[in-house]
Amino acid sequence: MRPEHPIVLITGASSGFGEATARLLASRGCHLALGARRVDKVKALAEELEKAHGVRVFASMVDTRNTELVNGFVHAAVEALGGLHVVVANAGLARGLDKLESVLEEDWQAMLHTNVEGVLRTLKATLPHLRKSGWGHVFFIGSTAGHQVYEGGGAYAASKFAVRAIAQTLRLELCGEPIRVTSIDPGMVETEFALVRFQDEDRAKNVYKGMTPLTGGDIAECIRWALELPDHVDIDEMIVKPRDQASYTGAKVHRQA
Repeated sequence: MRPEHPIVLITGASSGFGEATARLLASRGCHLALGARRVDKVKALAEELEKAHGVRVFASMVDTRNTELVNGFVHAAVEALGGLHVVVANAGLARGLDKLESVLEEDWQAMLHTNVEGVLRTLKATLPHLRKSGWGHVFFIGSTAGHQVYEGGGAYAASKFAVRAIAQTLRLELCGEPIRVTSIDPGMVETEFALVRFQDEDRAKNVYKGMTPLTGGDIAECIRWALELPDHVDIDEMIVKPRDQASYTGAKVHRQA
């Protein structure tokens, strides 16, 4: 049975999609387990949401590249909140825009360790608790790069194609169980994503120059909508792009002069 106040675990909750989702779901009465590497930010967010919405919020440091840390975070969250119903596997990143022949090993390793292995670790640690609760929903944060590749994005696209494969496999494996699986695949969204990718504020801003990108709040609203649908409805995959972006890769974007 669907709980009145679902307990939602979010990785990468200190900014971007994770923070926006935490804010929106707290306003809907969900209790939260928030994890991020920037523990000060996520604990400040937890305190703010508890005061604003009267929900219970557990916050702790987690690095999804480390199995021990993931398992410890999930265990502590379940102990603190009494269970787990929803997982938002949000932690992820992009590094650089180098072609495959020149991409730095440290960059592609960071993307694969976080975007793929981190998702698998999060899934393995949380799924037993969703089964135990008897009702659940798993959200993957994919990308349009998981549907179509582009030059300079080979390693990142590979990681997001992998996330899509994981989501589709889990959907098959959970068929018949009361756990839904949804992949939210955004296009151009203005968060810290571009800044992390380029490590250059001006270059990051130029990605969205002259157009209106999505925001983290837009993606959070997609998650809320899918979560609150009747239990027999599963949104397997949702591709979300700004109106100004027609292609998956950003090759066709309307920009004002």
